[in-house]
Amino acid sequence: MNVETLASSQQIQVEAQADHLDSIAKSKPINALTELIWNALDADADRVEVTFCETELGGPESIQIIDNGDGLPLSEAESAFGKLGGSWKKGAVKSRRKGRGLHGRDGKGRFKAFALGASVTWDTVYLHEGKPVQYSISGTRGNLKTFTIGQSEDAGGQHTGTQVTIENLQEKLPGLSKKGSALDFLSEQFAIYLRDNPGLKIIYRGSKVEPSRVQKAHKVINMYDINIGDGRLVTAVLEIFEWTTIRKERKIRLCDERGFPLHEIEAGVRPGPSYNFTAYLRSSYINELHRDNTLEMGEQCGGLKILLDHARDGLRGYFRERKAASASDVVKQWKDDGIYPYDCDSENPLDKARREVFDICAINVHEYLESFRQGNLKEQQFTLLMLKTTLEENPPALKHILTTVLGLSKERQKDLSELLEHQSLPAIIEASRVVTDRLSFLAGFEKLLFDPESKKTLQERSQLHHILENETWIFGEEFFLSESEVKLTTVLRKHLSILRPKAQGGRKKGKKEELLLDDGGDGRIDLMLAREIPSYGRNQKEYLVVELKRPLQKIDLKIKAQIEAYALAVVRDEQIDFKNTHWTFLAVSNEITDDALETIEQTDKPYGVFLRKDTYTVGLASWAEVIQACRTRLEMFNESLGKSVDGNRGIEFLNAKYKKYLPACLKVE
Repeated sequence: MNVETLASSQQIQVEAQADHLDSIAKSKPINALTELIWNALDADADRVEVTFCETELGGPESIQIIDNGDGLPLSEAESAFGKLGGSWKKGAVKSRRKGRGLHGRDGKGRFKAFALGASVTWDTVYLHEGKPVQYSISGTRGNLKTFTIGQSEDAGGQHTGTQVTIENLQEKLPGLSKKGSALDFLSEQFAIYLRDNPGLKIIYRGSKVEPSRVQKAHKVINMYDINIGDGRLVTAVLEIFEWTTIRKERKIRLCDERGFPLHEIEAGVRPGPSYNFTAYLRSSYINELHRDNTLEMGEQCGGLKILLDHARDGLRGYFRERKAASASDVVKQWKDDGIYPYDCDSENPLDKARREVFDICAINVHEYLESFRQGNLKEQQFTLLMLKTTLEENPPALKHILTTVLGLSKERQKDLSELLEHQSLPAIIEASRVVTDRLSFLAGFEKLLFDPESKKTLQERSQLHHILENETWIFGEEFFLSESEVKLTTVLRKHLSILRPKAQGGRKKGKKEELLLDDGGDGRIDLMLAREIPSYGRNQKEYLVVELKRPLQKIDLKIKAQIEAYALAVVRDEQIDFKNTHWTFLAVSNEITDDALETIEQTDKPYGVFLRKDTYTVGLASWAEVIQACRTRLEMFNESLGKSVDGNRGIEFLNAKYKKYLPACLKVE
């Protein structure tokens, strides 16, 4: 069609299968209306108005979408309606006159109109050689392959634009009634576009569509240099709109860099029923996936999944901040009532993290448990103190307390469970508890070893062994106590007589020699620790065998010779696989004699080591060195904690955990 006027009407035949057109024409009514508004905006309309003609009984009879855009030139009508993807917008990225970003490109929007009614007419006015020309295009739901173009004529002094009239409406149009949710939906859908184009107006049933009517809060989060695999870095912008409306759907709208939604997925974030939101994830990478027709694969696309993971982390962080902010008034009241369990607002990062998680949990209890709100101050104080204590001393039990003991609803349990599981703060708090416990242990252990009264009676295997078998981290984080190495334990016991050649009092004639320990038990090694180092095709294992000595027994040349002979006997045993194992043998006590010290101060070996081969190492160590090495490992975290642990606190810790193994002088009732 090369002329701009028609003397009579003509028909356009759509180049597509009828069943395909029928599938395109199926849509939710509100989504169909949204597509028609986008078509008007793509035509550079500054004003789009949706009106309804009602019957005498108040039911909708017809719908009009009226815009003041540029209209559809007659020369483009056939390609626009006759071919899917034949629109001029297919290869364009901006509108013709105002340079706006385009929403539709595939020419499917016009078919969505038939999801609203069976008969649709487009009356359009456009400029041809500076003069307005008008004509109409009409179609029916029963014959989607044919459109009729009416006679074109001079439009007189009319302004350009298009009016879409939809008649023979569907019986049910959810959300489009006078009391429906369409206005709120449109305010959410066009939030970014209206913000970026402040002079534009969309009117629905006489009311202006504007995000502010339903927007509670808004946040922009810039995400830079996200590695989506293969070393590729992308940037994105996450815009979060929080709504005042009650909507169960929480979506992430995947947009091009200009903010036009191309696809949407479930947000996968549950901040709680009080928070209703839509997140717009904007990135040129999303537009790239859209052009490649892979965007609808969703999270099956590895790069998009990584991008969405970052977006969801941003959402969770945003709602954590929102919850903390909304909690401030309630927390202030608790402080005024004297029941808030924290004394002051410490600036220590760890203390702030504790308070933040506590406030989130406590506010959930306040919001969802009427029994808590109606309780007296003493009952509320007890509940808050229980939460604080659980958070600091046993974070894993926090979920159980909140969901089972306090009886939150199942829906609230899911919300709170996800919130806690996806926050790093509980993990930080758990780590701080571990560090605090270890510092307490070291303080108490040091007093246990060096207190004049304690070290007189402290025994290695009946006391030290039982305490240290649960604290093997003291010899290095990489080791764990090996309890299942039965064969290796047998090997070690086989040569144990080198370390303890006979029972006290000497060997009696006529009796078989027995290997007795201080506690009268059978011969056993003190501690055997192990770690596995995975490697291709096998697991390389490393063993640490510790020979404990009581505090009063110094490590002298005799003990040095014993641990060396013991190590040599073990490493030569035919049952040991030295291709896949490395052994370290260590004798530990409070002090090392001067003569023994001379043997471990060698320039070609680490301090403490007197024998070193490819498959084994033998050395001596003092408890002071071991404890100092532990403190060095914990020092950096300890500075963040901002705490110090004294000997008394350490003794309390040992009494709570190992009281039955302590000397009488250190036991506390």
